[in-house]
Amino acid sequence: MMGLWMALGGVAALALAVVGYAGWRMGRPPKENPAKVLANGPLCGDRPVLVCLGDSITHAGLGADWVGGLRQRLGGRAVVVNAGVGGQVTWDLRQRLDEVARCQPKAIILMVGSNDAVGALGGSWASFYTSGRPQAPSETWFAEQYEALVGELVALTPRLVCLTLPPLGEDPTAPADAIVRRQNEAIRAIVVAHGVDLLDPHEAFLDLRPKPGPSRGVPFMSGPLQFMAWGLGSTIRHRILGQSWDSIGQSRGLATTADTIHPNDRSADAMLDLVEPWARDALSLGSAP
Repeated sequence: MMGLWMALGGVAALALAVVGYAGWRMGRPPKENPAKVLANGPLCGDRPVLVCLGDSITHAGLGADWVGGLRQRLGGRAVVVNAGVGGQVTWDLRQRLDEVARCQPKAIILMVGSNDAVGALGGSWASFYTSGRPQAPSETWFAEQYEALVGELVALTPRLVCLTLPPLGEDPTAPADAIVRRQNEAIRAIVVAHGVDLLDPHEAFLDLRPKPGPSRGVPFMSGPLQFMAWGLGSTIRHRILGQSWDSIGQSRGLATTADTIHPNDRSADAMLDLVEPWARDALSLGSAP
């Protein structure tokens, strides 16, 4: 009996260790984040600096790393800084522009607003995103903050591109889908007003979905508890068991994301096909070989 209890204790300890590692891995800063890059010394020399600014889709703790993919495609000819922080709304990005400015970017890629859209769903999601911020997320607050952020970024860099938001979930009839579409309309209007560039990952994600059938597709996650469960599950399956983001999403009935928000490998590649030509042009690197 003692041996059984010891074995059960060992299993429990291992499970806790795995969950603890997964939780740490979910929140670990991305490779080549601003603090790490700046700690290595002044950013000078021949390589131009590109800052990818955003939330967890850019951070890539819970989905495919499109920023790392872009770094590889540019072949070391640029310093590609990952300034993505998971869980942040547009207002949060405005609070950390000092570190972006210190990187002296020649170009910035901006992709933010998914968490604003989630918070705008209300209920437990609104509570999840309200703590530490001046108000609960809303579509109106998003548009106000996004316009202010774009204005501030234009002053920091000669080249800025804004990315539309990918869908939340794969059910086009769900409230989350409608919010994202309205926020993308706001992004397009702000881009025109400020005369900056626009790329459209939203349409790229839609192109990867199966043709319409009798099923509406998987809706966005039901609440923060499902988010935490799927996030831990995704981290364990990818970081420990070596499963691809595509296979994790497919097991949940998803075609373009691992968990209804973070890109899988296929959609990250589609984003890269959009972003790479713009980055090469903005950084004066020439076309891909």
